[in-house]
Amino acid sequence: MPKSKAMYGITRIDDDYHRTHAWRVSLRRQNKMHVKNFPDKTYKGKRKALAAAKVFRDEIIDKYPPTTRQAMCNIQRSNNKSGITGVYSYAKRYKLKNNCIKELWYWEAHWPGEKPGTFGKATFSFQQYGEKKAHKLAIAARKAGVAKLKGVFWASERGEKSQ
Repeated sequence: MPKSKAMYGITRIDDDYHRTHAWRVSLRRQNKMHVKNFPDKTYKGKRKALAAAKVFRDEIIDKYPPTTRQAMCNIQRSNNKSGITGVYSYAKRYKLKNNCIKELWYWEAHWPGEKPGTFGKATFSFQQYGEKKAHKLAIAARKAGVAKLKGVFWASERGEKSQ
C-alpha cells in the first residue's frame, strides 16, 4: 500500500532489542542520500519526534526539489552509444528473393508520453534524409517531445510540494 504524502520519506523504527524507537527521514535527491533519525527519547515523545522529522523532510524537499520529468529524460545512461539520450540508430534487415540480406538504416528518437505507460517516437531514414540530416531530425524530434512534458518524475511525485 503506498504511503501518504504526509509520510513521504519517513519510516518508523521500533527495535526493542536495541531499544531504538525513532522516526527516520530517508530521501534521495540529485544522487545524494539524506538520512536522519529522530529518536523519541531525544524529542520527548513519538509525536514530537515525528513533527521534527517532517520539518527536516520538508527542508530537504525545499532545498532539493523533486526531479522533473524533463530533467529525468535528459540523464544520459551508461549504455548510451549515440551521445544523445533517447536517440539511436538501427538497421531494418530483410531478405531479398535471391537470399541477399539488405539493410535500411534509421535514426530514431523516443520520449515518454503525457500519460503513464505511453511514449512518443519519430523515425528518420538515412535513405530519405541522409545520415546527418536524419540524425539532426531525430534530435529535434526528441527535444520537442521532451519539451511538452510536465510535472515531476513518477518516483518523486509524493515529494512534490502541494500548491
